Amino acid sequence: MADTEKTSAKPEGAESAAQGHRVVVPFADVHEMPDHNAPRGKMESQLVFGETFKVEFEASGWCRGYCVHDGYPGWVHKSHLAPAPLAATHIITAARTHAYAGPTIKTPLTQTLSFGSKVRVVAEGEKFAQLEDGSWIYAKHLSPRNSRDADYVATAMKFLETPYYWGGRSGFGIDCSGLVQVALGRTGIKTDRDTELQAGTIGKTAETHPEAGDIVFFPGHVGIMIDEKNIIHANAFHMKVSIEPLDLVEERSKGVTAVRRL
Repeated sequence: MADTEKTSAKPEGAESAAQGHRVVVPFADVHEMPDHNAPRGKMESQLVFGETFKVEFEASGWCRGYCVHDGYPGWVHKSHLAPAPLAATHIITAARTHAYAGPTIKTPLTQTLSFGSKVRVVAEGEKFAQLEDGSWIYAKHLSPRNSRDADYVATAMKFLETPYYWGGRSGFGIDCSGLVQVALGRTGIKTDRDTELQAGTIGKTAETHPEAGDIVFFPGHVGIMIDEKNIIHANAFHMKVSIEPLDLVEERSKGVTAVRRL
């Protein structure tokens, strides 16, 4: 797991549950404790539609377990999950996309899904693809589930202007390490969830001045270089994903702690 200190003993009265569960809402927050209210229920991470959460036990309407894609542990509300992983065929590769009641933009919206959501396509029309729930998504916002993108900088750029959200890793809200994890994940590179762990496991230490694609770490923060001078990062200073000169971010963050190159 990403942080073994976050595990907890099974509470008295907890009920056993099936192991593999899928997310059935646009995003499901992963909490430190089974409580929606901070600080007790502080949000730690996030899952998006179709991702898998391995449930270890249930208690008082909450499920304790961990995110299958990175092992991150926590609590997810039971209402956000359904038993059995989804047999997904495609993944959403737009920052956000609408699902419509029919294969045209003139029909009502049924929901909005995030980048990284895993869906099952059952039919394909001229411009839209139908999901197993009967809704339709613009086909160009989908890619085969096992496909990969070579350019993680371009993936990160899709999130430009997305609101900053502590623990977020979706097109509705994202934090600094979430942006790095999601962008690299689309290329097939698995990373840890937390900045501190990413700093020691992503790539190798860069021996030269930062260049495009380098992952730059600051005290408690991380971003991705888009060229030799500018960095894209989800930050609480602007409360969104933004592009800034590296020098400015370094000054505001009290220095660079590491530069990692893939």
